[in-house]
Amino acid sequence: MDKYLNERCIVTEDDVFCYNSDGTISRADIMRFILENENLATKYASYGRYYKAKHDKIMNAEAKPNNKPDNRLILNYPKKLVDTYTGFAVGKPVQITLQEDMANKSLSEFNQTRNIDTLIAKVWKESAIYGRAYFYVYGANKEIYVTDATPMNCFVIYDNTVAHEPLYAVRYSKVGQTQQYQVTIYSNDYQYNFESGNGRDSLGDRKRNPFHIIPIIEVVENDERLSVIANVKTLIDELDKSLSEKANDVDYFADAYMKVLGAILNDDQIKQLRDMRIINLKSSTNEDEQPEDLDVDFLSKPNADETQENLINRIVDNLYQISMIVNLNDKDFGNSTGVALEMKYKPMMNLATLKGRMFTRSIKQMYRVIFASDLIKQVDADTWKDLDINYQFDLPHDTLTEAQTAKALADLGISRLTWLKTISAVNDPKQEEENMDAEKQKQLQENYEFLKGKHAVTDGEANDDSSTGKETDRAITQ
Repeated sequence: MDKYLNERCIVTEDDVFCYNSDGTISRADIMRFILENENLATKYASYGRYYKAKHDKIMNAEAKPNNKPDNRLILNYPKKLVDTYTGFAVGKPVQITLQEDMANKSLSEFNQTRNIDTLIAKVWKESAIYGRAYFYVYGANKEIYVTDATPMNCFVIYDNTVAHEPLYAVRYSKVGQTQQYQVTIYSNDYQYNFESGNGRDSLGDRKRNPFHIIPIIEVVENDERLSVIANVKTLIDELDKSLSEKANDVDYFADAYMKVLGAILNDDQIKQLRDMRIINLKSSTNEDEQPEDLDVDFLSKPNADETQENLINRIVDNLYQISMIVNLNDKDFGNSTGVALEMKYKPMMNLATLKGRMFTRSIKQMYRVIFASDLIKQVDADTWKDLDINYQFDLPHDTLTEAQTAKALADLGISRLTWLKTISAVNDPKQEEENMDAEKQKQLQENYEFLKGKHAVTDGEANDDSSTGKETDRAITQ
């Protein structure tokens, strides 16, 4: 159910901020959204701690009484799941190209100098951890740069219509000993800056937004903004607990109590047993007394090792099933080939494909802001609509089959750019096409120079009409 901070400020059940007003947002409403985001930030911070192997449930559990074994084991499955997913989806650079050669060259140069491949992988990972993340485009020294932002101190406010168009983006931080908020607000037209606690009611200093578009773009894991970690958090807590209890049991047996029945040991004898680890006792020191049955043994407790192992294995299996991320350490994984191997990747493939559609939209919006600056040579402001974005999911590839498929497509007359995209070894099909053309032209030139050196082709007017020259020209032209 949606939560109303007031009649204008709304937080949906998926933690999306909406503003129900046609007028400019007020400073008080901005602060309402900031305080609400601070509440959500506790959840985001927990996901971040889990990714960094700081699992709240096991670390904050009550201590065992009476000095009993109290192991706190953490299996960092959150990091393993997120990193496996990220590596599969964007471990290989996303192909971002334009059809027009000069524009594509400028785009490629920009991506290389700004490390866009690394940024995309980072934002994908952050959205998997938190459920959402942001691209942030900014200008400095007459250059355009792009960085990432997390939902810990950044959010977007949308309108309350079916279109859900972004109205504002907010970045903030706490400064000084008083921990006042330093806030930056972006709209399509303006950028505002203010500091809370200064007694003013306005949005502070205002200046023109040079992009004329909100330069912060939200990237979502899914429509519900549900992170990979949130989906399996309770299973991770139970796995930590189960393995910790198993370690406690091991310590218990290592510290087991010895029982001695039928004899009374003094302190020296007890110390000798502990130090020498030799048991040589009799029931009585008096030879005239009737000897008693002597029993020396360790106290034991019921062993639930098999039950614990079954529980741990079941939790691990469900971790991968519910997260839809493939277990690369599965003992049967290496024996799978062909269709069976493809089916094992199918759930993660579906997960990455669904996210990829929304991620593509965010990437295009990022480039929309970048191109709006008019600082990228040979690229118009509306060129973002023509971006071709392809993901190179890290599936096991049969390069021979790919080559055969590419050849079959080429024989059918399919465009060269299209069949180049089917080859996983080609990271940038557009650039590869240009390289092929350049190599072909170079080979033609070398052939021409060779024929010229053999006097099959001669320069000068006297030989322009020679039959040899004409035939050679026709051969080269063909």
